[in-house]
Amino acid sequence: MAGPSSIIAGFLLLALCVQCIIPTGSVVTPFSCCFNFTAKKIPQKRVVSYQLTSGSTCVQAGVIFTTTAGRKVCADPSQLWVQEYKKNLDSKQKQPSAEARVRGVKVRRPRHRGNRTAI
Repeated sequence: MAGPSSIIAGFLLLALCVQCIIPTGSVVTPFSCCFNFTAKKIPQKRVVSYQLTSGSTCVQAGVIFTTTAGRKVCADPSQLWVQEYKKNLDSKQKQPSAEARVRGVKVRRPRHRGNRTAI
């Protein structure tokens, strides 16, 4: 029968093996990193949103554009067209929607009770 010191040594060995098998956070590459950029300019009318990738967590910084078809396309943030697309998408986000512009702001007006008598 194994003594308490053998059991503890077994657990320590198991913990050491688990540490070697499971990678640490600095080794794992996030899914939202760009490893290569598109060579072609995407039509602007097909781009609906973008996401920035960080140079600190990814090998290189990039911009991930999402198209109307749901595709994700990596682009070089130093390209002029990429900067223009980002600026246009940011300005669209700040504008109120068409429905909000049509409805306008609802203003509550106090009701005038007039000459009512309580019973």
